[in-house]
Amino acid sequence: MTVVPVRLDDDEVRKLNILLKRGAYRSRNEAIRAILAEGLKERLGQDEDVTPLVNKLLALRKTGKNPVSFKTARSILEIVAEGRK
Repeated sequence: MTVVPVRLDDDEVRKLNILLKRGAYRSRNEAIRAILAEGLKERLGQDEDVTPLVNKLLALRKTGKNPVSFKTARSILEIVAEGRK
C-alpha cells in the first residue's frame, strides 16, 4: 500500500471525528480510505481503465479494418454535441 500525504482543513477533520464517534469507522485512516474508494467508484464507474481496449481498436485500424462503425441518420458529431448539452 502506498502512503499519500493529504492536508485536510479543520472542518473536514471535525466531520471525520463525528463519523468516528458514531462508530461508522474505527480510525480516520479507515474513514478516508472508504470515502475515497466510494468517490472514485462513483466518478470512474466500471470504466476505470479503457486503455487496453483503445489500443486494440487502434491496432485494428492500422491493419486497414474499421473496428467501429455507426449507421445513423445524424452525424456522430451531432450525436456527441447533443450529449454535451
